[in-house]
Amino acid sequence: MADEKHCTHQGARIYWAVTAAKGCIVGSGLSPTAGYEDLQAAYGDFEQEMADHAPAYRPETVTTDGWEATRRAWETLFPGIAWILCFLHEVIKVRDWCRSKPDLRTCLTDKLWHIYHATSKRQFSQRLRRFLEWTQSVDLPTPINDRVQRLREKSLFFQRAFDFPEAYRTSNQVDRPMNYLDRALYAMQDFHGSWEAAELSVRSMAMLWNFHPFCRKTRQQNGGCLCPFEQLNGFRYHDDWMRNLLTASSLNGRRPLINSSHTN
Repeated sequence: MADEKHCTHQGARIYWAVTAAKGCIVGSGLSPTAGYEDLQAAYGDFEQEMADHAPAYRPETVTTDGWEATRRAWETLFPGIAWILCFLHEVIKVRDWCRSKPDLRTCLTDKLWHIYHATSKRQFSQRLRRFLEWTQSVDLPTPINDRVQRLREKSLFFQRAFDFPEAYRTSNQVDRPMNYLDRALYAMQDFHGSWEAAELSVRSMAMLWNFHPFCRKTRQQNGGCLCPFEQLNGFRYHDDWMRNLLTASSLNGRRPLINSSHTN
């Protein structure tokens, strides 16, 4: 999953490019604009780190909200990757157009989720076609109808997920950690220092998310799993979350020391 968080740096709007999977933030970088080249550089941090850690790794899919620059950035960084359109974003867009019509909102979202729960491309296509036929038989407000009709041209992008059973079909995996990042940004009133300091901040917040300890109830529900890092990797270095973070982030000497008088 990949998405951008809107934030500010010294009063100017910037974009926090976040990559997430299996409960962890696996990529975190800043982009000065929402353009293709800047987003490619921001997401490129994830590509470079994966190349250093696991040179043979190539993601098969990426799920996004449909922003063209994001899609192009990922297709450039990982040629051959399959782009999947997030279904949840489409449901939210339709829902937001129905804020003043609660009954219609419930009706449309229920029908959309019925489409989502199809078990094959054929069934998905059939359910979507029947839903669009139904919309022609009812008097929908023009803005809502226009939004719903766009699903027809996006159908193939949703259906790609059926070729990859383990692929994410919605943005939940990136939305959950971004909720935490949103609260952290609000508390610190976004970024005020240098660009380099902001880059270090987004990386540190990602690490804190990955190693923060689950509450007791969540640990019990997950067989004693301590944190997102353990959930992703299947192990932890230490029962204390801070020592777990320090051990995991030490790289076990893999990072070369800077040649200076302090390291000679």
